[in-house]
Amino acid sequence: DNTARVCFIEEVAVSDRRMSVRFAARLAAAAVTRPVPVARARVSSAVASVPNSFARRAHAHAAAPTSLGLFHPSRRGRESRVPTSTSTYRALVSTTTAMASPAGSPSIPVPARGVKTTLLVITSKQHVNSDQLTRLTTTNEVLPLEKFDVHVGCAIEDFPEEVLENDNSNPVALLWWFGDAKVMADVLTKPAVQKNIKWMHAASAGVEHLLKEARIANSQTPLTNAKGAFSASLGEWSVFSFLWFNKHANAMRVSQKNKEWTRAPVGMLAGKTVLIAGYGDIGRAVAVRAKALGMRVVGMRRDPGKSVADVKSKLIDMCYKLTPETLKTQVASCDFVVLATPHTPETTNLMSREIFENMKPTSVFVNVGRGACVDEDALIEVLTSNKIAGAALDVTKTEPLPSESPLWGMENVFLSFHTADLTDDYFDLTLRVFKQHVSAYLGEPVEQTGDSLNAPAWNLVNKESGY
Repeated sequence: DNTARVCFIEEVAVSDRRMSVRFAARLAAAAVTRPVPVARARVSSAVASVPNSFARRAHAHAAAPTSLGLFHPSRRGRESRVPTSTSTYRALVSTTTAMASPAGSPSIPVPARGVKTTLLVITSKQHVNSDQLTRLTTTNEVLPLEKFDVHVGCAIEDFPEEVLENDNSNPVALLWWFGDAKVMADVLTKPAVQKNIKWMHAASAGVEHLLKEARIANSQTPLTNAKGAFSASLGEWSVFSFLWFNKHANAMRVSQKNKEWTRAPVGMLAGKTVLIAGYGDIGRAVAVRAKALGMRVVGMRRDPGKSVADVKSKLIDMCYKLTPETLKTQVASCDFVVLATPHTPETTNLMSREIFENMKPTSVFVNVGRGACVDEDALIEVLTSNKIAGAALDVTKTEPLPSESPLWGMENVFLSFHTADLTDDYFDLTLRVFKQHVSAYLGEPVEQTGDSLNAPAWNLVNKESGY
């Protein structure tokens, strides 16, 4: 479709800054009449590098495109006017507001200069008076208040009627801050929001709770999330669980409680093999820490091509395509199996009975992904029969874990109650990620902190994939 064609032009234009303006104009004009293979219609990885001044000018002059002097990135702000048609200019301008993705979602919708964005924050009573939301609404620490009109609410009645019903043509953005997903979906139905919604952001890394709402899942509005905010803590917890079992920490605690001076051999992580099923941001955080301890690391993901650089740099030893068949084969030679996948229809019960039964008797299963990705009955059976050595579970299929679950009483199970990423600065971390996205939304430079926070400047959720 035309969106895909235009986005192909965008991808070429922003990834090759030396391309002439005249050639860009000719390509954009051709996009209206010439088909582009569907395979080329993909999300532009370089969209965030569109020069800020061009992005702002494009949006500001969208109503009068023929007066827009085309900006050439290599000329440091100097303009070159190219005689071309209104439709050509509109095609070029649209590259800053549209992109091709499986769901056809738009990309970074940088607002016009001087236009205020209405930000609606959907939260809960627990968080409405939190330090983070106070800073968001009363200081310029997170976002420039002169560019945002911020409203916070726990229910749809908490938002002013004029904001939801009356159209002032200002762009609207939604921030889900640990509130009710249904409230966010209801907000999307309001006339002013429906017409002007430009961006939605989730303060969590997982978004399955939001995508259960059809109005959110089916919306063409870009949804970003807090990917990267909590990966470091999940990486640390995974290695901690390796050590918990490898050093027999639980047995030591029992001996201490019984006042028994028990001396027994302990294992070493160096030389052991860990398989990471779901080698994304969290998986990579596990790999970095495991490799530092001398472990052999094998990654598995839907698209292994995304990890070629990590294989070349020897951060991981191999990366395979994640399928049930390949997973079953690979677990047979691994000492630790880490599950770090999101929950999607494809990953439901990914860790099946067959896969558990093919693991080594000395191996340990670690779950920092989602409980629904595990056949929990099968896991309990292999743990009970000692077909695997143990399991470290930060997540379970049902949360809170029912009191009747056998997992509570198992000596070879380590439970952490979905707290592996619940750090002291949990809410500060996700607020920092939102701040980065605000900068990207405004077309401004994104601050790179250089610390444990490893979040993309604009992490667009693929609503069809679920992450």
